[in-house]
Parts: sequence; C-alpha cells; structure tokens
Amino acid sequence: MKNWKMNIQNLLLTMRPYRGEMSVAILCALLKQASVIGAAALTSFVVGLALQGDFRSNRTILIGSLIACILIRAIAFFGEMYFAHDVAFRVIRNYRVSLYDKICMIAPAYTLRTQTGQLGQSLVADVEILELFLAHTFSSFLVACAVTVIIIGVLFHISPILSLFLFAAAVLLYWVPYSRRKQSDREGEKQRGALAEANTALVESVQGLREITTLRGTERFKEMIHERMSRLYASQYEYGKIKGNEVMLTHLICGLFTASVMAIGALLVRSGTLRMTMYPVAVMLSTVVLGPVMELTTVAQELGIVFAASNRVQNTLQQLPEVVDEGTLDPVKQECQVRFEDVSFSYEEEAVLKQVSFTVAPKQTVVLVGHTGAGKSTCANLLLRYWDVDQGRITINGTDIRDYKIASLREMISAVQQETYLFHDSVKENIRIGKTDASDEEIRLAAAKANATEFIEELPEGYDTVTGERGYRLSGGQRQRISIARTLLRDTPIVIFDEAVSNLDTENEKYIQDTLREQLKNKTVIMIAHRLSTIVAADKIIMLDHGRVVAQGSHEDLLARSEAYRSLIRNQLIQY
Repeated sequence: MKNWKMNIQNLLLTMRPYRGEMSVAILCALLKQASVIGAAALTSFVVGLALQGDFRSNRTILIGSLIACILIRAIAFFGEMYFAHDVAFRVIRNYRVSLYDKICMIAPAYTLRTQTGQLGQSLVADVEILELFLAHTFSSFLVACAVTVIIIGVLFHISPILSLFLFAAAVLLYWVPYSRRKQSDREGEKQRGALAEANTALVESVQGLREITTLRGTERFKEMIHERMSRLYASQYEYGKIKGNEVMLTHLICGLFTASVMAIGALLVRSGTLRMTMYPVAVMLSTVVLGPVMELTTVAQELGIVFAASNRVQNTLQQLPEVVDEGTLDPVKQECQVRFEDVSFSYEEEAVLKQVSFTVAPKQTVVLVGHTGAGKSTCANLLLRYWDVDQGRITINGTDIRDYKIASLREMISAVQQETYLFHDSVKENIRIGKTDASDEEIRLAAAKANATEFIEELPEGYDTVTGERGYRLSGGQRQRISIARTLLRDTPIVIFDEAVSNLDTENEKYIQDTLREQLKNKTVIMIAHRLSTIVAADKIIMLDHGRVVAQGSHEDLLARSEAYRSLIRNQLIQY
C-alpha cells in the first residue's frame, strides 16, 4: 500500500508545474461527460414524452439543447485530449532528461554494472508507459468520482431506490481493480523485468552479431532469445489473465446492474412511484453513469505495469553516485605533478590496488605495465575520479583531487582508451567532441598531428563522412587515430593513454609516437602499454603486480635489477 501511494505521489508531483493545463484538461473532461450524460438524458426524456404524446410542445428547446450537448462534447473532447496529452508528453520529456542527467552523474560505476538493454528500457519504454497514468488515469479518476456523485444525487430525487443501486454498482466496480491490486502490481513487475531482459538479450545479440556469427554461436544465442521471449510471453499471459478476469467481473456487474435498474424501474412505474416520462431517463442515466467508471477501471487494469515502470524509473533516479562531488577548487591549467600516495581500492569487495605509491613529475611520461588485472586501468580511472580511493590519496600539485570540483578536474585530463567509441556523426564532429568550440582549421591540425589526414581525406565525404554507429565504417587503427586527434585538440596538461596505439601498424605507431613525443613534451603523461616500443620511450616505468607496485625506474634499470620485469618482457610483450 505504501509503495502504491508513493508511486501516485511521485507521478502527481511531476505534473505540479503544469497544474494549470491539467486543470483545463480536467474541466474539459467534466464538460465532455456532462454533455454525454445530458444528451443521453435529453434523448431518453424525448422518448418518455413521445410515449405520452407530449413531444411537440417542447421539441424546439429539446432539439436545441441536444445539439448544444453534441457540440460541447466535441469541443471538450478535443480540449481534454490536447491538454492532458500535452502535460503527459512534457512530463515524459522531463523524466527522460532527468534520467539521462542522473545516469551521467552516477556513471561509469552504474553503467558498468547495468546492461545497455536495461538502461534503454528505463530511458525509453518505462517512461513511455507512464503516459497512460499522466494522460488518462488521473483526470479519468477525478471525473468518474465527480460524475458518479452528481448522478447519484440526481437519481436520488428521481428514485432513492435506483440511486442506492447505482451507488452499490459503483462501489463494486471500484472494488474490482483495487482488490486485485497487489497481484496486478506483482505480475506487472514481473512483466517489466522480463521485457527488460528480453530487450537486453536482443540488443546484446545485435551488437555482437559479427562475433556470434564468426564464432558459430548463432544457435546458442537463438536459444537464449527464445528462452527470454518465452519468459516474457509467460509473464504477459499471467498479467493478461488478471486483466481478463477484471474485465469479466466489471462487465458482469454492469450487465446485472442495468438489468436490475430496468426491472425495478418498471415495477416503480407500475406502482405509480415513478413517472413514465422519467423511466427512460432513469434507465439511461443509470447506464451512462457507469461509462466513466468503466473507463477508469479499464485504465486501472494497466496500473500494475504503470507502477512497475514507475518503480524502475524511481530506482534509477534514487541511485546514489559512487563519487560525491564535494570539491570546491578549480584546478589551474599549468604544469602538473600527479602523485599516488598509499592508494588502496576495492571493487565489489575485491582488492584491486594495495598501497600503490608513485609520482609522475611535470613534463614526464610514465608507463604502467603489468599482467592483465594488475590494476593499471584502475589507476587511470581513479585519477579521473570514476571511483574514489578507499585509502590513501591522489594529488595534483599537492592537492587531493577530492578537493577539486569533478567537472574542473576532468577539464585537466584527457584520456585515450583502447576501445575507442565514435558516435554516429561526421568525422569532424567526432573530433570536435574534445573541444566543442574548435574551428575546422583546429580540427584539421589535430587530425594531422594524429596522422589521420590521409585516410580522412580519402573517405567519401572527407571530414563530413559519417562514421556509423560505434565507428563501424572505420578500422580499429583509424578509430584510434581519431581518438588521439580528439585528445590533442583538448590540449589538457594531463594525458592518459590506455593502449592508445594497440590497433596501429608498426609504421603508424612509430609516426604517432614521434608526433606525440613532440606534442606532449610539456604535459604530464600516463601510459598503459604492452608494446616494448612504447615502454622503452618512457621516462619512467611503473610495474604493477596483483595491485601492488613491484618495481619502478627506467627500462634499462628494471632490466638490470627486476626479475619480475624481465619475465614480463620475455613472456608478454608483443614486439620484444
């Protein structure tokens, strides 16, 4: 019950900025229902008059009133649809923006442990479902309650007995979805979860289709998709049964109520307690009044899914960031010294770094080496404050990086990752991401420094060529060179290269290393590398093993005094 109320409160709060428009939508909905009921009452009253042969004396007023009801209904229906949906779509827009802002705030920790399909479900499908409540349920509930109360009052003056029957029927109709609310919520949650799992499987399978095909894993993934879809079908089937039972009960109640009103009304006419002219009016009002209630119960049948979607959205919005931005300082773009001082860090209770200490002096290039899982990339991620250290501290020019504003800190650092992500945009705009106000000339200069000019100009539309999703139209080496151009364009005092030349051939690698050596000579550079050519050129090498620094010094020094380093060189480096 508490969760149900909280969902409604959260959804109502989202409409508060648009309460004026929502009030107009509710007013239009009331006018629509009033005109429908008015038209029905007038029509039935005409029938009653006709039965008594007294229609002609009032026909002008009655026909005029009936036409007015029809016109009001058309205008009110348009107003309700327009204003209610306008509010709903504005709120949905706000939800999506808020969700994206939240994901940006809690990334990358949250995004790394949440699959792409799950994120897509929250950003798109779950938010879309909320339109059902925002555009239909809220106004329908108020209108149904108001109309029911008004008509019960009107019927009471016509026949107290019939008004009591109407009250009983309305209570039963409201009770049907309410009594099954817990089961509906539970099955709705299962359905949204199964849909998210199915979406995740589909997205992952499509994104990895090349690997699936190459590794002949098609049948396995087909079986997985079939299993996820079967689970989704089973959850939808169970939810459908609940809805079916509710529909059956509501229609049964309405049918029995209508038949009872007709029978009781006829007996009342026969006994003389109800005038003949009012009999059709009573029957019609009793029937029409259930329209808003039926509409509401129909929408209420979907509230299990709506609240399940709301829960998923709220769970994301309530996620706490792994890193709290409490810094107040703005770093100055100048020569920077980076120090790791007894840094320890665990990821999900697994110790990744243990009392790591090293210094990167201004204008110095340091290479982190070690076996896979030694903690090299974790050092880079901690410097960028994707996570915070558990113990120790990381400083820039003697100041703990936690004292800096996160946005300002990241303005000081550029990173070239091994897996380059390119957006479905032009080459030019993919480079410009590093500096949004960069001129075309600056972009061309950065591309030239990254040895990317030749292949870019050979593309069908040069710098305006769209790279495709994730840059699929380019080779791995071409994507890396665009990423390097992006980094050079930013011109930050600290630069991180995580296997930045791993996809380049020997010729391109040598050219870019020579270029980078010149371009980065006044910067603090941290490289993560396996290639010997990259390691040898470094000013200092930090060797990590199982999260600890086991050796540091120049290549020649480590070869002379570190067996662990010599073993790494012998067994793992590609070009040794």
